[in-house]
Amino acid sequence: MDLGGRTESEIIAELKRVFGDDKDIAGWRAYINHQKDVILHERGRAGKKPGLLELLCYLNEMNIPYALASSTRSGKIHELLASEYLVHAFPVIVSGDMVAHGKPDPEIFQVAASRLGVNPQEALVLEDARAGIEAAHAGGFQSAFIFDDVSRLGTLGEGYPMLVELPEPREAGRLADFRPKDLEEVIPIIIKANA
Repeated sequence: MDLGGRTESEIIAELKRVFGDDKDIAGWRAYINHQKDVILHERGRAGKKPGLLELLCYLNEMNIPYALASSTRSGKIHELLASEYLVHAFPVIVSGDMVAHGKPDPEIFQVAASRLGVNPQEALVLEDARAGIEAAHAGGFQSAFIFDDVSRLGTLGEGYPMLVELPEPREAGRLADFRPKDLEEVIPIIIKANA
């Protein structure tokens, strides 16, 4: 299920749509979020997408403005960045609790672009979720879809049945302008755009 890029209230609403209003979705989400926090504290690190450091170095060396725009609340973003020693790596951070509408509404990207002083048509949004790709296109941004393969984590074959058919998460790549395999592959896209 592709819930990435959405605010917590939107995730709960989507889970209710998929599994039904009669389930304790809010309680289930609270439990899942607690378990994620436990795992983060046990591991001590959030983990980085491959190519992140190379991309950040390139952007800084070339003086290309960039921002982090995440539907996650600001406190959690700070905690995740701190676990990877990246708190000061992003000059502009726009979080889900700083906007009225979550993705697929483009507001979060529009706020980030405004703070950077760039036009949406000149900006590239990097996303791993369908809602983010849809938001980028709705706001007039170009987009690159970097698939976050969580299939190694397994699936659940029991529990509540889904009441609706869901799209395959990889299909979001068809909506994107670019489909790099990792963040380092974004560098040639930027070079070509600036040529």
